[in-house]
Amino acid sequence: MSRESAARRFAVAAAALSAAAAALVGLALLAGASPLDAVRALAEGAAGSPAALGETLARATALVLTAIGASLAFRVGVLNIGLEGQFLAGAVAAAAVGPLLAGSPLAARAGLLAAAALAGALWVMPAAYLEARRGVPEVLSTILLNLVAAAGVSGLVRGALQDPGGDYPQSRALPDAVRLAPLAAGGRVTAAILIALALALFATLLLEWTPFGLKLRATGLAPAAARAIGLPRARLRLLAFAASGALAGLAGGLEVLAVTGRLYDPFTAGVGYTGIAAALLGGSHPLAAAVSAVLFAALGTGSSAMQRDTGVPGALATIVPGVLVLAVLAARARLARKAA
Repeated sequence: MSRESAARRFAVAAAALSAAAAALVGLALLAGASPLDAVRALAEGAAGSPAALGETLARATALVLTAIGASLAFRVGVLNIGLEGQFLAGAVAAAAVGPLLAGSPLAARAGLLAAAALAGALWVMPAAYLEARRGVPEVLSTILLNLVAAAGVSGLVRGALQDPGGDYPQSRALPDAVRLAPLAAGGRVTAAILIALALALFATLLLEWTPFGLKLRATGLAPAAARAIGLPRARLRLLAFAASGALAGLAGGLEVLAVTGRLYDPFTAGVGYTGIAAALLGGSHPLAAAVSAVLFAALGTGSSAMQRDTGVPGALATIVPGVLVLAVLAARARLARKAA
């Protein structure tokens, strides 16, 4: 990395941290609490005990995968804003297929996760077709598919997938033998977080260190040049659509397999959108996006403890990520103007 590039990244990071600190201090003062007490409660709530750390990592699993999916798509120039819908498609597939699987737990888990990843990839295909054949911006079509997926979950848990033995809008529970066991007693974190982090490392190696990754990055950075040298741009973009959708679908499958055990309505609180924010904060670099996703998960876990102990609103978990992303985008735009 050049000295100029390192200085640019340091400036962006400094701007983001300053904005996040200002948001935290402002919320604490508005609530009449000490900013130091708020930070202490936030840190302890996120990682102050094995149970708290496990909760943070359990929350982070789906965020890491959606952040990787968003990063991969953005690097190829595909603006896939539909990871929320693809996440829900994967969760639906897991909830539908999981209770039917028999045999060894390992084979059942593999089948469930394969179905979830396939569902996520298929869910994004209409947007890919509309963009390639009809010129419909993928931003619009993928957002609309999010709405369709949310409505589909609501209908399915009250209809075809509803647990016949219960009165609530939820699917049948996965067999205990199929679900992933916690890594530590009393916690919720499972091996799913290891799968997510391994995929973040794999995506980084693929994009940054392989000839194929160079083709993907070239397609996003310089589409005209990519066409001029004969790169199959349409095929690479389709692959990016499918891969990002599969990662989001896998996130939904792991959420059912490792955390909830079933599908219900509402199932998610913006996992796909938060994954996009993490990707933007990480500069669409898969590992940096994964770190950002863990940070956002820590904010979500710690904010509950902070609200309980200091009275600072738990909305901090939503406000600070938004401030971070806006600060990063503003800092990058300013640096780009200076460079030009």
